[in-house]
Amino acid sequence: MTTSQATLSEQLQFKLHGVKLKAMGFGLKLMPIRDTQVFSGANGIEELAKTIAKYKLKKALIVTTPGAVKRGYSTKVSRALSNQGIGSTVFSNVIPDPTFATVNEGLAVLKDHDCDFAIALGGGSVMDAAKAMIVAATNDKPVPELMGMRKGKNNPLPFYAIPTTSGTGSEVTNAAVISEDASEDGTHTKRFMIDSRTVAKAAVLDPSLSVSLPPHITAETGMDALTHAMEAYISQLSNPESDALAVEAIGQIFKVLPVCYEDGGNLAARQTMAEASLTAGKAFRKAMLGYVHAISHQLGALYGTAHGLGNAILLPLVVEYSQDKVAEKLANLAVTTQLGTADMPTEQLARRVVDKLKSLNKQLNIPTKLDALTEADIPNIALRSYAEALKIHAAPKYMGKGDIEALLKKLL
Repeated sequence: MTTSQATLSEQLQFKLHGVKLKAMGFGLKLMPIRDTQVFSGANGIEELAKTIAKYKLKKALIVTTPGAVKRGYSTKVSRALSNQGIGSTVFSNVIPDPTFATVNEGLAVLKDHDCDFAIALGGGSVMDAAKAMIVAATNDKPVPELMGMRKGKNNPLPFYAIPTTSGTGSEVTNAAVISEDASEDGTHTKRFMIDSRTVAKAAVLDPSLSVSLPPHITAETGMDALTHAMEAYISQLSNPESDALAVEAIGQIFKVLPVCYEDGGNLAARQTMAEASLTAGKAFRKAMLGYVHAISHQLGALYGTAHGLGNAILLPLVVEYSQDKVAEKLANLAVTTQLGTADMPTEQLARRVVDKLKSLNKQLNIPTKLDALTEADIPNIALRSYAEALKIHAAPKYMGKGDIEALLKKLL
């Protein structure tokens, strides 16, 4: 059992946060979230284009990256749209952890070319940028003023998603993360947009779009999906529906992520990973996330650490810290995923989940240390992580700033 170092003042903050979470949980139950139509397999893009044509939309902004353009993915999408009489233009300047400048650049292209909907073709960063664009396109506000909970008065433009990684599940979530433009110290503070209207109307899960990912990106994005499922499963706001989704995703990822890592061309495994990522996204939009994300966001803001990598490094440590609070749930997960049997002690089963996360990281060559991290930065990272966690997350076991500092020191 890990004993918290939280101060009396922090413990009071935790109690107040618990009250706020009850209200948030009630709001999540009432919030309508559309059911994304999913097209799977090699013909998914063509089927998506046919569906879009039914809505009489005229021109798409395809939001993507230079890599997707180079590999011909954007041309494939444009051609499928053209076959249905729909025009398109491509904005391919999205960078990892997109900034407000990136969003504004894409927004200008959207308006200049009279686009009336958007398609995100890429990973989580592409989808985040596209979501911010479609909200800003219909609301006369600077993009930073649209960050927060449903700040856009008007409905956003229609949005469709074609993920090329299996990690974020952003195609079915109501959240987008945009980084502020760099401050004087080079930090990109992350801001959050929460709006159920940004859930994609339809998405394509085509495994051929992820076969070119290098093994380390496959590993990091896959661990991002696993983090979504794990944090949703042990969240204070978890419920039977989110638990079922999370357990399904975790079981799939345990089985096929190592296969995708070792054999990137295995289309069956890639398809299962894409489905697991989407399922994990559905789980966390109902139950929210925890300290893995709160801390990882700060590592990305300060050091540019890839989000999936940060999540992967932190996940075993945070689950281990929380183990005593959620031992029974972890034990049930261990039995369901065949890490143990029901006749074993609860604590032993819970420990097997933590050990599985550590062994999976080792199998995927995820480091246990973060080279960029310096001891001098730890207090600031802990402070910012603490603040984010009490603002938008629902972890099962609270961490004071001292607890977060202790965890971060393990990464030195």
